[in-house]
Amino acid sequence: MLSFEEGDVEWRALDEVTLPTSNIRWREANRSYRYIDLTSVSRESNAIVETIEITAQNAPSRAQKLIEKDDVIFATTRPTQLRLSLIGDEYSGEIASTGYCVLRAKSNVVLPKWIYFHLSSTEFFNYVEENQSGSAYPAISDSKVKEFKLPIPYPNDPEKSIAEQARIVAILDKFDAITNSIREGLPREIELRQKQYEHYRDLLLSFPKPKEVAA
Repeated sequence: MLSFEEGDVEWRALDEVTLPTSNIRWREANRSYRYIDLTSVSRESNAIVETIEITAQNAPSRAQKLIEKDDVIFATTRPTQLRLSLIGDEYSGEIASTGYCVLRAKSNVVLPKWIYFHLSSTEFFNYVEENQSGSAYPAISDSKVKEFKLPIPYPNDPEKSIAEQARIVAILDKFDAITNSIREGLPREIELRQKQYEHYRDLLLSFPKPKEVAA
């Protein structure tokens, strides 16, 4: 766990550190869009690997959510699969399924990748596992996803907070790059590297939680 003194970390719900998003008005749409459905995102790489082109005439009913660069999308159906992706330039302005929760960071409070990595963590997996509903077709609501709390370092100093987030994100990006570079290697090596990455990722994202006050 990182060494932070009391008051250096504040736990905030995703709803507090993200902006509202909107749905498309198909009646006003006059162009085609690329559609990101639940199978578009690779569980292994978290990259968008396949989309289809849609218009107002052929759009599926679930093709509703407008996405922008740096949005984090998280699949709320079978959520323990942790199917998520960080939107880049290529898919900015396109459409995602209502099966995704779209998280748009308040840039003066939290980095998009700070959200992304926390949604990749073991802690978030455990949260989802506890809060999903349904057995045959488990799901979690957008509102419940946004109740998940993540740590904000140095909450009273936004500039220092963003710098600390960026420092940790840069380390995790390097781990990501190493993991991706060996993805075509031997299965055992991949497994060991993946476990090593997950250990250090969770360690880097661990912050002290507020002490519970006895009743």
